[in-house]
Amino acid sequence: MDQRDQELLDKQLWGVSERPQPVGVIVGFIMVFLVGLGIGDVLFKIRQGNPAVANIDFAALNSSPDGSGAPKQRGP
Repeated sequence: MDQRDQELLDKQLWGVSERPQPVGVIVGFIMVFLVGLGIGDVLFKIRQGNPAVANIDFAALNSSPDGSGAPKQRGP
Protein backbone atom coordinates (compact mmCIF):
# COMPACT_ATOMS: atom_id res chain seq x y z
CA MET A 1 0.00 0.00 0.00
CA ASP A 2 1.49 3.30 -1.03
CA GLN A 3 0.92 6.80 0.33
CA ARG A 4 -2.00 7.54 -2.03
CA ASP A 5 -3.81 4.35 -0.99
CA GLN A 6 -3.33 5.22 2.67
CA GLU A 7 -4.79 8.69 2.14
CA LEU A 8 -7.81 7.27 0.32
CA LEU A 9 -8.36 4.71 3.07
CA ASP A 10 -8.15 7.45 5.71
CA LYS A 11 -10.79 9.49 3.84
CA GLN A 12 -13.11 6.48 3.65
CA LEU A 13 -12.74 5.53 7.30
CA TRP A 14 -12.86 8.99 8.89
CA GLY A 15 -16.27 8.33 10.51
CA VAL A 16 -15.36 4.88 11.78
CA SER A 17 -12.48 5.90 13.98
CA GLU A 18 -13.21 5.71 17.68
CA ARG A 19 -13.12 9.09 19.33
CA PRO A 20 -14.23 9.06 22.94
CA GLN A 21 -17.25 11.27 23.61
CA PRO A 22 -16.86 13.76 26.43
CA VAL A 23 -18.63 12.40 29.50
CA GLY A 24 -20.07 15.80 30.40
CA VAL A 25 -21.90 16.08 27.09
CA ILE A 26 -23.46 12.64 27.50
CA VAL A 27 -24.52 13.34 31.09
CA GLY A 28 -25.93 16.70 29.99
CA PHE A 29 -28.11 15.07 27.34
CA ILE A 30 -29.38 12.52 29.84
CA MET A 31 -30.19 15.22 32.40
CA VAL A 32 -32.07 17.35 29.86
CA PHE A 33 -34.02 14.27 28.77
CA LEU A 34 -34.99 13.35 32.34
CA VAL A 35 -35.97 16.93 33.24
CA GLY A 36 -38.09 17.06 30.10
CA LEU A 37 -39.82 13.83 31.09
CA GLY A 38 -40.58 15.23 34.53
CA ILE A 39 -41.94 18.51 33.21
CA GLY A 40 -44.01 16.70 30.61
CA ASP A 41 -45.45 14.38 33.26
CA VAL A 42 -46.48 17.26 35.51
CA LEU A 43 -48.00 19.21 32.61
CA PHE A 44 -49.87 16.13 31.42
CA LYS A 45 -51.32 15.49 34.87
CA ILE A 46 -52.36 19.13 35.23
CA ARG A 47 -54.12 19.02 31.85
CA GLN A 48 -55.92 15.83 32.86
CA GLY A 49 -57.28 17.64 35.91
CA ASN A 50 -55.52 15.53 38.53
CA PRO A 51 -56.11 17.57 41.70
CA ALA A 52 -53.28 15.85 43.57
CA VAL A 53 -50.73 17.38 41.20
CA ALA A 54 -52.54 20.56 40.17
CA ASN A 55 -52.87 21.83 43.75
CA ILE A 56 -49.28 21.39 44.91
CA ASP A 57 -48.10 24.39 46.92
CA PHE A 58 -44.33 24.28 46.41
CA ALA A 59 -43.71 27.08 48.91
CA ALA A 60 -45.46 25.04 51.61
CA LEU A 61 -43.19 22.08 50.92
CA ASN A 62 -40.14 24.11 51.95
CA SER A 63 -41.56 25.66 55.10
CA SER A 64 -42.18 24.31 58.56
CA PRO A 65 -45.68 23.52 59.85
CA ASP A 66 -45.86 26.79 61.81
CA GLY A 67 -45.05 28.81 58.68
CA SER A 68 -41.80 30.29 59.97
CA GLY A 69 -39.57 28.45 57.52
CA ALA A 70 -37.28 27.34 60.36
CA PRO A 71 -36.41 23.66 60.63
CA LYS A 72 -38.34 21.63 63.16
CA GLN A 73 -36.48 21.20 66.46
CA ARG A 74 -36.14 17.69 67.84
CA GLY A 75 -35.29 16.69 71.30
CA PRO A 76 -36.56 16.98 74.88
